[in-house]
Amino acid sequence: MKEEKTSASSLLDDVTDIIESVIFSVFIVLLIFTYLFRLSDVSGPSMEPTLKEDDRLVISPLFYTPEQDDIIIVDSSKLDKLIVKRVVALEGQSVNIDFEEGIVYVDGNPLDEQLYVPNEDGSEPELSAGHFVNTLTTADMGAFDSYPVTVPEGHVFVLGDNRNRSKDSKHAELGFVPEKEIVGKVIFRISPFSRFGTVK
Repeated sequence: MKEEKTSASSLLDDVTDIIESVIFSVFIVLLIFTYLFRLSDVSGPSMEPTLKEDDRLVISPLFYTPEQDDIIIVDSSKLDKLIVKRVVALEGQSVNIDFEEGIVYVDGNPLDEQLYVPNEDGSEPELSAGHFVNTLTTADMGAFDSYPVTVPEGHVFVLGDNRNRSKDSKHAELGFVPEKEIVGKVIFRISPFSRFGTVK
């Protein structure tokens, strides 16, 4: 009888230890994905060809300070939704856009970007610039009366890589983005598996 009680007590202790381990593990995972990493899905074509519809992304929100050329997630109060864009300019920098030529200048220097044109066999072209853009920047969407513009303190200027299909800082409904609305930097794509890897 004593042995049966000891065995039952030992089994109960084992089950309790397993439950505690599971709860602790779930707690750690929640902490990691709340403070260190977050997941987000891409909706819409504004970042093509870099990001595509339904790409699942890993974001790093902790202690993030925006840098030029970062891809970020923004919780936009103006658009009332999460958006993904590329940081083109930081506070104090000047942005000029030549809509006839489709060229974006920051502090007088053209951005290091390459128009995405697949090879004749349909394969990916070789990237020789900082990043691809799907279209040149030829659509003035009314954010500003004229260019150049200077990014105000505590804000960034963002563009989508699919320039003429992106509601971004050149668009009248968005304009400059407050840094406080930046959720974090996109660092990794986890799906689809065929595009698994870091995001530039």
